[in-house]
Amino acid sequence: MNKEEYRNRVNGCWMGKNIGGTLGMPMEWERSRNQVTYYTHDLDGKPLPNDDLDIQILWLLALEDKGIHIDAKTMGEYFNEFMIFTHAEYGVAKTNLRTGFQPPVTGSFNNDFKDSCGSYIRAEIWACLFPGKPEKAAEYAFEDAIIDHGDGEGVYAEIFIAVMESVAFYIKDIRKLIEIGLSYIPEDCAVSHAVRSAVETFDAGISEEDAREHIMKNFIGHLEWHYISEEDEKKGYQNGKMGWDVPSNIMIIIYGLLFGGGDFEKSILAAVHFGEDTDCTAGTIASLFGIMYGVDFFEKKWTEPIGSGIVTYSIDPFRMAGRIPATVEEFTERVFKQKELAWKELGLAEKEEEGEGEESSWHAKPYFQNLYDEMRNIRYKFPYLNVRVDYCGEPVITQGEPKKIKLVLSNTSKSLTADRVNVYLYSRDGCIVMPQNEVSVFLTMAHMGAGIKEVEFQVCAEGPLKPIYRFVAEFIFEENKNRKTMHVPLVLVSQMGTVREVKWEKKGPHAVNNLPRI
Repeated sequence: MNKEEYRNRVNGCWMGKNIGGTLGMPMEWERSRNQVTYYTHDLDGKPLPNDDLDIQILWLLALEDKGIHIDAKTMGEYFNEFMIFTHAEYGVAKTNLRTGFQPPVTGSFNNDFKDSCGSYIRAEIWACLFPGKPEKAAEYAFEDAIIDHGDGEGVYAEIFIAVMESVAFYIKDIRKLIEIGLSYIPEDCAVSHAVRSAVETFDAGISEEDAREHIMKNFIGHLEWHYISEEDEKKGYQNGKMGWDVPSNIMIIIYGLLFGGGDFEKSILAAVHFGEDTDCTAGTIASLFGIMYGVDFFEKKWTEPIGSGIVTYSIDPFRMAGRIPATVEEFTERVFKQKELAWKELGLAEKEEEGEGEESSWHAKPYFQNLYDEMRNIRYKFPYLNVRVDYCGEPVITQGEPKKIKLVLSNTSKSLTADRVNVYLYSRDGCIVMPQNEVSVFLTMAHMGAGIKEVEFQVCAEGPLKPIYRFVAEFIFEENKNRKTMHVPLVLVSQMGTVREVKWEKKGPHAVNNLPRI
């Protein structure tokens, strides 16, 4: 794929995001059948703003500042500092980040929305940076998703979509894209079940209307406070598990793609007809079409009314003034530059140069799903040493009860076969560390038998609880071969209060969803 073709596809991706997002935004999170055939907002030559695109622009800014080696911690800093939207998983993650937690704890702790839709909707940038490199796209999608989805289904959803879109630069067969995407996520996760259910539903010849009924009966989450149709409420579709939103919406995307049979309009309209997170489902479908066919694929009736501008509303407009791309074309050029820099830095080559002709090469390698072992550990990398922090459950300290913290150490030295690391956990006033503050750990190289060791400490609070306890674990090689003292922050919080059962009341017009009694 030459550079001009790549630019055309990436431009199509962002244009598609604007088309689908603008089409679906007016019906976002409405639980009803939406019988629309075209844009319903006032057409003024601009797209509607959408956080689906905003956060991907934020990741571009992070890449421009920090380079391709960004991880969840770096992206988390940008997310906390410059992303001003604070609803649902976004707000939970920002609160956890401000407390001092790091991903994936920021996306798991106190987060009822880790199974929601906020991550897969921003997967396109990783596909565009790594066209035809689904494993690399998936790795970055993982770092992205754990910020606000931790160990939830939202992580699997972003990886699934990022893989499909990465491969879509070379393959246009939707079923093959689905198959490849599924190979990167656990077979027993809810996203995988939803995707397979969409395929089975379509293959069984079930109508669009009946397919929606199937989703409503088996996959819906809680609707919060948005519109619900009288018909759906009578059928009992008004409530589900809080935050359980990504399985149903991924199923809508896959059914819409299959139902459309390659017809763009039929696919995005089907997604909006189903209701739920309409701007995200339609936007993802349209982006996929843009990647497969390029920006010229879209008819003028879809592009001219909204133009090629970018309108943001969730990136800090003051601190990022002058840095936000004004058009999809500018966004494309800046992504292109980052792609060129990334491939040079990472030593990647275009597919044709690699001679990979077999479609099986797109599928996940057996080792890939080992990545999911990291969904509950905070990772720190130092010269010669990697440290993983495992809070062994919630990072919560309770008065008089020991709280276990596990540190997993691995010696990554390529020159020495063994070394000893001294570990010291600095305590806080009002806390004791058991069995002791300091231990010595012998490590061979990580690929050898004793190259990875676990160390456990127990922290116990004495006296009145404080809201937050901050600790530091210090690591020093016995011979101090890297001449550095390495530090890892640890945070524990105290929490009071119990969750009360919500009583739902109907207020306002019939079509308004039940609201919690305050």
